[in-house]
Amino acid sequence: MTNYFVKFIVLMTLSVFSATTLADWYEATGQARVRHGDVASAKNRAMQDAVKQAMLFSGANVSSIQQISKGLLVDDSIQVRSNGAVNRIEIVSELQRGDSISVTIRADIFPEERACYAAEFGKKVAITQFPIQHWEHAKIGGLYGLEKEIPRKILSMLQSGSSTIYPVAWFEKKLNVNIDFEQQGRVRHELIDAVAQNANTQFVMFGRISDLSFGDVSNSFSFWEDDEFERFFTFDLMIANALTHEVIYQNRFRTEADWTFDKRDTVNVSSRKFWNSEYGSAIERNLTDMRDDILSQLSCQQLQSKILAIQEGKQIQLNIGRGQGVYVGQEYRVSYRADIVDNSGNLLTNFVISPYRVKITQVYENSAIAESLDKDFMSNVQVNDVIELKDWATDW
Repeated sequence: MTNYFVKFIVLMTLSVFSATTLADWYEATGQARVRHGDVASAKNRAMQDAVKQAMLFSGANVSSIQQISKGLLVDDSIQVRSNGAVNRIEIVSELQRGDSISVTIRADIFPEERACYAAEFGKKVAITQFPIQHWEHAKIGGLYGLEKEIPRKILSMLQSGSSTIYPVAWFEKKLNVNIDFEQQGRVRHELIDAVAQNANTQFVMFGRISDLSFGDVSNSFSFWEDDEFERFFTFDLMIANALTHEVIYQNRFRTEADWTFDKRDTVNVSSRKFWNSEYGSAIERNLTDMRDDILSQLSCQQLQSKILAIQEGKQIQLNIGRGQGVYVGQEYRVSYRADIVDNSGNLLTNFVISPYRVKITQVYENSAIAESLDKDFMSNVQVNDVIELKDWATDW
């Protein structure tokens, strides 16, 4: 059992901010455990979770709960980078029982009416292994299995959390990504291409676990004598578009919690005992924040596909299908990849949009067949040209 819970009550439509926009009040209660007597920190965690859940329940797509919580502590009028906005947040009540504290908030939320067209389609993302940067950090508890368990948890969260992302498991091979995380927003093109080609995806998620250390230790004897000790967990994340080689998202997530296991024991990181512990629960909340953040970032990314094959000079085969929201009758526009080399010798991805269109005629789970709507199209198209999905009524 986790140490917190959340409940929602939609109270009422309270006020009108414009002729067409109504704001609803949502009430949510979050609960967190007090650790080391730090009531203020527990109150903040409970409030963060309550605000986040109220936002998600209202239909908003929260980009970062940390940004929201920091904002509401200094200003009661906050604009949230999501499909909604928080006009006001009030703390209704606080209650502490033993080592548990609960905070109930009321949030005045009104959503935006228009969502991006691309949000209707699932973006294929390869989830790679998360190597441990400092191997010695994992020695206590034997946490080496987190390299695969963390991406496995992310995969599960994305599979059940939204249709915006179509995750693909690709974490059997361990990648050396330290050099890529040190390049500040750049990933080796050959690494992106290799993973995307093998996983058949448009996007690739790279990660690493950068901190599994313990808090300050005055001496090794007191460390081994303590029943519980604070342990950190930090992971870095990047998502790259394989068709442009751009890093479209990068972030670092941190948390900490008591390590309640015997320091001589090897812990099964796939077990319910681990994930129900203080430390496991803190990591899981951290991963939930990450999931909500990337859902917001990827929802409006343009759906793209490479042309895999040309059939009899009349049809083309694409590497997107029913699993990504593609259906018979959709129209696509073709853009050609024409990379440029700058003065420093760097390869810059460039796309030239053509006037040609294609229409989907057959759909499978992860592929589709399309035919041309323009007579000159097939004489110009080539394998590896890029197809972009557009709403012809509004996007052109």
